[in-house]
Amino acid sequence: MIDTGYLYSKDNKRIFVNTCLGCTGKCSYCYLGKMGYDNTRIIGEVKKAEELIEEIEQVGISKDTLITLGCFSECWDDNNKPETIKLIKYFLQKGNQVELSTKKEISVEEAKAFVSLIQYLGQLVVFVSSATISKWNTIERGTDSPSKRFNTFEISKELNIPTALYMKPVLKGITKQDIELYKEVIRKHAVKNVVVGSIFGEKEAEETVHFSDKRTLFYNPISEELEIKRRLMKMENLRVFSRSSEVTQYYKDKIKNVTR
Repeated sequence: MIDTGYLYSKDNKRIFVNTCLGCTGKCSYCYLGKMGYDNTRIIGEVKKAEELIEEIEQVGISKDTLITLGCFSECWDDNNKPETIKLIKYFLQKGNQVELSTKKEISVEEAKAFVSLIQYLGQLVVFVSSATISKWNTIERGTDSPSKRFNTFEISKELNIPTALYMKPVLKGITKQDIELYKEVIRKHAVKNVVVGSIFGEKEAEETVHFSDKRTLFYNPISEELEIKRRLMKMENLRVFSRSSEVTQYYKDKIKNVTR
């Protein structure tokens, strides 16, 4: 097991990697404060990708280890984006599957840097995070506007890099009100994957967050998640999931079925 803040893993099945600690997103529902970090600023210096890679290699991972970028940071902020890009390139070349979630825009031009390194469809999956559209400027006020971050979906159409609408966390009385707006986004950008996820809260439950073993944060689902899922499942050619890991596993299973 490894737990340095910048790196966390319980085993070699999945490792969470942060190039920095803290975030400037200022999201009202942020869990970072409960973990001892800040959601208004970056704490300390940005960690160099080379240093993180050296630490990870010392721990020992296989090419089957899922690399999850972020959990204590926004991995596409201007100050740490260069290190995130280095990490993505390194792990794609190593053969690892890589996932990242962001409330920033990843342009087609930026994503082109990864295309030649991708060994199979779904080796890199980008999750575009959004808990609200109509109230983003008060609830997610330090992030890119939804219309700007949703441009990231274009990398699926232009470069065949899978993306997912990451409707997480579902906020009571807020996320559900925007369901028709989300459906418009899904149609406009031909979104194929949606994750409808629970908020991380302090109410003790059976399932703890996957990036900590301190039992301070738990999945606290609400009934509105089920209604959102039911309504989205009626859309044609749309896959609806509850976890990001389910999306990455979907693509791994597709490759396994092709190679059998």
